[in-house]
Formats: sequence, structure tokens, C-alpha cells
Amino acid sequence: MDDAPAPTTGRGVHAERGVQSEPNVRPERSVRADRGVHAAALASLPRATPWRLQRLLGKQDPAKVWKKVETGQMAKWVAGEDLHDIWRDHARGADLAAVAEQLESLDAWVTTKTSSQHPPAIRDDLDPAPILFRRGRVADPTAPAVAIVGTRRCTPTGRSVAMELGAGLAAAGVTVVSGLALGIDGAAHRGALAADAAPVVGVVGSGLDVVYPRGNRDLWDAVASAGTLLGEAPLGAEPEGWRFPARNRLLAALADVVVVVESKRAGGSMHTVEEALRRAVTVMAVPGSVRNPAAAGTNLLLSEGCAPACSTEDVLVALGLATAGAARGFVERARAGVDNPMGGPIDIDGLDSLQRRLRELLDDGPVSLDALVLRAGAPAPDVLVAAEGLERLGLLARDGALVLRA
Repeated sequence: MDDAPAPTTGRGVHAERGVQSEPNVRPERSVRADRGVHAAALASLPRATPWRLQRLLGKQDPAKVWKKVETGQMAKWVAGEDLHDIWRDHARGADLAAVAEQLESLDAWVTTKTSSQHPPAIRDDLDPAPILFRRGRVADPTAPAVAIVGTRRCTPTGRSVAMELGAGLAAAGVTVVSGLALGIDGAAHRGALAADAAPVVGVVGSGLDVVYPRGNRDLWDAVASAGTLLGEAPLGAEPEGWRFPARNRLLAALADVVVVVESKRAGGSMHTVEEALRRAVTVMAVPGSVRNPAAAGTNLLLSEGCAPACSTEDVLVALGLATAGAARGFVERARAGVDNPMGGPIDIDGLDSLQRRLRELLDDGPVSLDALVLRAGAPAPDVLVAAEGLERLGLLARDGALVLRA
């Protein structure tokens, strides 16, 4: 990571870092308590939604609240009479030592609104998270942050754009926030990690020990190692459907700008947009072809007045961090390692005339190879050779039977 300080947007004061225990050494009881064992136990209560936990905890010490629940002294108005006895019985049967061991094995920490390590943007949010589980460092609350979201079923072009945005923003000192889902979310984080610059933040919808989707396990570990992995769900919690809209509000709360790369007209990305608008957070959208179903939502956002995000420079300007000219250096350095899978910057000027023609023809969206041959007006073997060359350079991608500009 660069030694230069990240640009700031005045979002608050630096949070304190947690005290990490030495590896393979069982921590003392006070250190185990610092990890937030009682808060973790409270989060595991049956049907303990964020709203109910907010009412239960308030500004009280989690250990004292846990004792009230365990002894049946919790006020019944907190969660309703039906949950009063259920929570009491659950607490009495809980194994706090086992919870502590789980947290230690994950090197995870749990914070509440009274903790100095609880993200201020979430603590002060209009719909706050009373309890958060964390792996990795305490995120810098003063650093500018951009949430990059989009569909899981993205096109290769969308994936490439998300990676480029993630890399360019990270190189400029911006914290890239996303949900670690397949598709756009994961691509944005992979781009940011490839830049090896500003720390990233991933917000998940399951327990920190329940990787979802499973195919992103390496990404979970990389984010926790290079930045921050956050979640509201207790340890062992499966990725239930209701947890993802709740997760989306945290993405919006943590961001100064939300960028939608590809999205249909309905879905998780558009829910994140709604949450951003509730918080007066700037929403930007990457324009897409009208022939691309995955761009229907982003094009709708543009038609409704959202600013276009045609490049990393656009997002940096929206953050107020730089003019387009000043931002260009960050972008070019980041793209060198992301655009070209063969390593090094891509020499666009080195393409032959047919390859340049094919790139122009692919601007309208995915097409079959047969259609591309007809549009190019060149012999089929020549088109196939040119297309293969573009694919090797990472400038063309295949999506099933179709090819498209990457």
C-alpha cells in the first residue's frame, strides 16, 4: 500500500485499531471480552433483527444486557412478550466460551454503537446497525468511499468496467465498497485489490464464517487481509433473503458515491440506489447499449437524471477530489495492470485496420460471429483471426455464442 495519505472528505475522525492477540496464544479473558463476545451472543438470539437489537441494546453495555436477557429481566416491550421467554431460554443454553473461540479462530471482532471502532457512518445512519462483525482492519472513516454495485449476471464488458473503476479509484486513494457478490461486485473488488493501494471494504449478508457465494472464498480472504470485511449476521448465519436488502443499506451508508455498472430494472442494485437516495448519496450509472438487457437499469437511472460514470475520472470529479486532468494519471497507472491480461498497457495503435473495425462494430453490443463477419464485409477467416487476436489482448470477450467488446 502507498505511504501517501489518502484524500479525505471530512467524514469524521480516525477510528482506533483493535488490539490483535498473538497467534496460537489463548487470549486473556479481558481481551476475549474486547472481541465483543456478549454482542455476538446477542446477535445470535432468534429473530434478532437490527431493529430489535437496537431496542434491546440502546447505549447499554452488551454484557449487562446479556445478563438481563439470561435472567429474564429484559423488559417485554423490547421484543414482544412472545420473544421474552424464547430469548431467555436461548441465552441460558448459550456457550459464550464457544463463541469466543469462534471469534478468535476467525480473528473477528464485534462492535456496537458505543464502540470507538464502530463505523461512524453506520452508527449515525438513519437506519443504523447496532451490532457489526468485522474481520481485518478498522476502516478509515475519513477516507472517501465509493460503492460499486451491479448485477450478478453481468457481461464481460460490465465486469471489465467494474474492475477498471475499482482499480482506478483505489489507486486514487478511494475506499472501494461492495457486497462481494458474483458479477460486478466481485469484479470491482478484484480490480481494487489488483491496484494494491487503498484498503477495500466488503459488506456481506451472512455470517463471517459462512462464505457466500462459495466461489468467492478467495476474495473474502483477500478483502479481510487487505481491508475490512463487515457483516451484521451472527456467526453461522446462512445467507437468508431478507439479509441482503439489509446489507444494501449499509453499502449506501458507507459510501460518498454509489456507482451502478450494470443492472436490470429491478434487483439488489436498484435497492441499493433507493437506499442511497434516502441518504442523499450521489448515484452514478455506467451507460450501456440499449441492446444489452443488463444495462436496462443503468440506462433508466441516466434517463432519470443520475450522472453518467463513463470513467474513473468522472467518479473522482463527483467526489470533489480532482479535476479530470489531475485524475488521469491515477487511471492510467491502474489500467496498465487490469486491462491487459498479458501484462503491460495495451497498444491500441498497434491493432491492424480489421481489428480496429471489429472493435467499432462491437460498440453496439453482443453479436454472433456470423453477424460480425457480415457487418465487417471481410472474408470469414480474416475476421476470425482478427477476433482471436483481440481476445488474446483482452479487448474482445465471448458470452456463450456471442462476442462483445471487453
